[in-house]
Amino acid sequence: MKVLPFIIPKSPSENLVFQIDEEIRFYDKLHQHEEIQISYIERGAGKLVLMDGIHQYHSHDLFVIGSNLPHLFKSEDIGHINSKMYTLFFTKESFGENFFHLLELKPVSGFFDKAQNGFKVLENQDQLGFYIKDMENSNRFERFLGLLNLLNKLCEIPSENLSVLAPNKVRSLDEGERLQRIFDLVIKNFQRPIPLEEVASLSYMTKNSFCRFFKKHTNKSFMDFLIEYRIAHACQQLLQSNTISVAEVAEACGFHSQSNFNKKFKAIKGVSPTAFKKSME
Repeated sequence: MKVLPFIIPKSPSENLVFQIDEEIRFYDKLHQHEEIQISYIERGAGKLVLMDGIHQYHSHDLFVIGSNLPHLFKSEDIGHINSKMYTLFFTKESFGENFFHLLELKPVSGFFDKAQNGFKVLENQDQLGFYIKDMENSNRFERFLGLLNLLNKLCEIPSENLSVLAPNKVRSLDEGERLQRIFDLVIKNFQRPIPLEEVASLSYMTKNSFCRFFKKHTNKSFMDFLIEYRIAHACQQLLQSNTISVAEVAEACGFHSQSNFNKKFKAIKGVSPTAFKKSME
């Protein structure tokens, strides 16, 4: 069994699923599904959390999440406005085992290699998002043609990889539940110190066993993951407010030393917090 498997609701004859999520918060449990996911975020902000990486998302972002790639969306409060996301779900075999091996579809065959570890689109997000949004009132044939057109464009568009881990790695249900508890702990308590003893106890492991377990499944140490999550949250705070100081952001994200915050921020983002904020203005 895969880690926290999630079944995409669809009828037996449905090969391409079109879905609109309009909620205060997107689905926020660590999960994976067989279907490749192409999501255009019309409204919303937060963090896309994967096993080995944390990526910010904002309105007008477009992500491709590969088959069986564990992930969750952690939505941030955007006032009284619901977050809204348009998504396509499909597999490489949705239209027949050999469909995408046809010579006529060679231009889109590279999409599946590119999608394996997921990617974030870096250009023309709204234009590409239109192809997905436009499917709301389309029939199945029109959606099918729209998907092929979209895949062709996604093959060549500049993008950024989301993960480096093998997405099809099989994990037991017990491993999945442990990872979910760990991720929940970080998401809800990243502002305070989280000692290894606490998270190891939550996982019913010794500290050494927990460290090996977490490294095996995320390709990084627990403390590196925690710091990366804190820095991702700091980026959102720096962009959302013009009145909060860098020192206040550091403390709100669990750093009790501004110099340590600056050091960790630059190591991850390549620039200082102040320079990052200026570059986004």
